Formats: sequence, C-alpha cells, structure tokens
Amino acid sequence: MSGAILFLNRWPLYEDERRWENRLAAPEIVFCPQTDRVTYICDEGGRSAVPADAERVHVVADFGDLEGVLGTVDAVVRDEGPFDHVIGFSEMLLDLAATLRERYGIPGSSTEETSRFRDKTVMKETLSRAGLRVPRWASCRTEDQILAAAEEFGYPVIVKPVRGASSQGVREIASAGELRALCAEQSLHDLEIEEFVQGEILHVDGVLDAAGKPLFLCTSRYVSTCLDFELLGEPLGSVFQTDPAVRGRCEDFAVRCLTALGLRSSAFHLELFDTGDELVFLEVGARVPGADVPYVIHDVHGVNLFRLWTDVLLGRPVDPPLPDPEQSGGWLIIPGPRPLPQKITEATSLLGEVPYVYRELVPRAGEVLVSRPGSYATLQGGRFLFRGGTQEQIEQAVRQARAQYRLTTEPVP
Repeated sequence: MSGAILFLNRWPLYEDERRWENRLAAPEIVFCPQTDRVTYICDEGGRSAVPADAERVHVVADFGDLEGVLGTVDAVVRDEGPFDHVIGFSEMLLDLAATLRERYGIPGSSTEETSRFRDKTVMKETLSRAGLRVPRWASCRTEDQILAAAEEFGYPVIVKPVRGASSQGVREIASAGELRALCAEQSLHDLEIEEFVQGEILHVDGVLDAAGKPLFLCTSRYVSTCLDFELLGEPLGSVFQTDPAVRGRCEDFAVRCLTALGLRSSAFHLELFDTGDELVFLEVGARVPGADVPYVIHDVHGVNLFRLWTDVLLGRPVDPPLPDPEQSGGWLIIPGPRPLPQKITEATSLLGEVPYVYRELVPRAGEVLVSRPGSYATLQGGRFLFRGGTQEQIEQAVRQARAQYRLTTEPVP
C-alpha cells in the first residue's frame, strides 16, 4: 500500500486523438487503483485529466494564489486526514509541492532542496562550489552593477529570470546600450545576468533512485535552441545521441552535477553546453523533460519517465530499464508564423514523405494558432516524432522535415 497521495495537476488531457501531450502522465497510467489512494487538487485546465470515477477531487481557481490553495488543502487535510506523498509533475508546481510537504510534515523535497532546481543562482552557486564549470553570473541589483558585470563577462550577455522555464523572459543582450534600455524598461527584480557561452547545447534526461543513482539516462543534442524558438521563431528539436563517447562524457558530467545538487528520487532535465574544449552547465529542472522528449523516449526505449518517477517516489519495486543505446529518435516543433493568432489555410503531412517520421500533429485548415509562451507540447505550426534510424539518419530526417514542411496561414482579425 503506497498510502495517501495528494496529486497536484494543471495539465489537461485532450479528447482530440491527434494530440498525445500529457497522456504519459495520465493518472490511470502512473497510479495503481488497487493500492493508491489519490486526492486531486487541480485547476480548471487540469480537471480534464482527472479520472471520471475519482472520488476526491478539489478544484482551485488559480495555483498562483498560494493562500487560496493552502486554504483548500487545509480543509482537505481536516476532512480526509494526512497525506503520505505530494506529487506534482509540472515545473510550476514544484515550489508548491515543497511548501505543502513542509506544512504537513510529508517526506520529500523541501523548499530549500527544491530551490536548487528552481533558482538559477542557487543551482550555479552550488555547482561552482563543487568545482563544476558553470557560466559566470551575477544577480541583477542596480544598473551600474549589471553594466559592470556585462563588461567583465564581455558582450553578448544573457539576462534571464532567476526562476523561470522554457526560455520565457530570456534576453540576449549585444551591447551596453541595449542593456541600459532593458534596465529602463523593466524591473531588475528576480533577474540574473550571465556570460554567453558559445557551443552546442545538449540535454541529459532521466530518473534517479532514492540513493541518487541513475535508473535511466538519455542524451540528446538540440536542433536550434529554446531561446531561438522563443525569440526568433526558429524550429526546435533534438536527436538522441548514440556515440558512446558523447553519451559517456555528457552523462558523467550530468550525474556529477546532480550529485552536487543532492537530487534523489526524481526525474530530471539537465542542459549543458559543449564548447568543443569542455562541458559547461546550463540549467537543470527536477522534473520530466518538456516538449516531445518523454514521448520519443517512451516510443524508442519503452520507458515512461512519469511512471518511473512515480514508482520511485512511492517506493515501488523498480527494475531498471535496459534500453538499446544504439537506438536513436528525435522530435521537431515548427512554430506558427508571427504575429499570432493565425488561422490555418493549408498544412502538409510528412507521414510517408519524410523517412522515420512516425507521428505528427499538423494543424487542420480552419484551426487557429494562438500564442502559448513556453508551451512546446501543444498545438504548434507542426510537431513531428522520429524513430527507426541511426543517429545520422534521424538528424538528416529532421533537417529534411524542417526544409520540406509547408504551412500557410492568414491573420485573425
């Protein structure tokens, strides 16, 4: 018996069978009805993912209203008794989950532990003390201080929110004039500045057990960057790396970072730079990777990261998966044309047209694309999943898909 579980959810499930986002995190998949007593706290969006026969469901108006959420959970604890576990998959719910654990004395990541994976200054400070290479950085306080930091680092520099995700609010600043303009147009509160690191960006994803040992690891190389997707509207994707030297080097670095940060019983998504001379930490999240990464991992390696993470959290017996390290896969997201919203007039299917594309989400004529900052796993200009080839073949297929896909739209008045 795993005990009483408080499950926080803001992710919807769609009736549209074309759409696969969030399905691997569905409660019917990650929980066991025979042993898990689950109480759901969700917002209106997340309500659609709650099983129809669930008995303990509580809807909050806004997860951002901490006092309102705490009031709801206080009432639930009074009525239903204490909880043994708090689980929330969304990056935006990790702080809340930690707060609830401390409030009710529930085991798991505390607010201090969670801050190492939510606060970018804390994570870099921790890793720097451990002797691991991180970008030079400074918290933003005054205009003079941030300008001095930029002169020390050299332009361009990166300015980003201390707590954020999906490159939302991240800016690449090319000059002192640009930096002064940024200081004039917005508050420096909760921002940091860091050096620009030139190199390819890779990500290592997986799950650690209760001792902090990896149960599963997968290394991928980005096609373009999350920042270029957000700022420039460039297509974004990544491809599983099968070269043992690349995987070994990146995964060893990732595990050393995670050990220094003290991560245990958790999924993770860690990004790093490969400059050619060294690996440099970029950032890490204590959660399953976003976009289409977990779905291709599942379809290529047979590993559901959400279920594996839940098994670890609930103390279930886990047999470490044995994926084939030579199997590659990948994904590609094509953003819609700007400015949004735009109505689709025509979009071309790539199934059967581009090798190794096995699933796609192509918007239909008449559908409207709207802006969803940071929401990669949603209706975009086009989403494509790849498997069945070598790393080189998948990389070529991703390039072909990017070149071949055609999308026509018209502005929505």
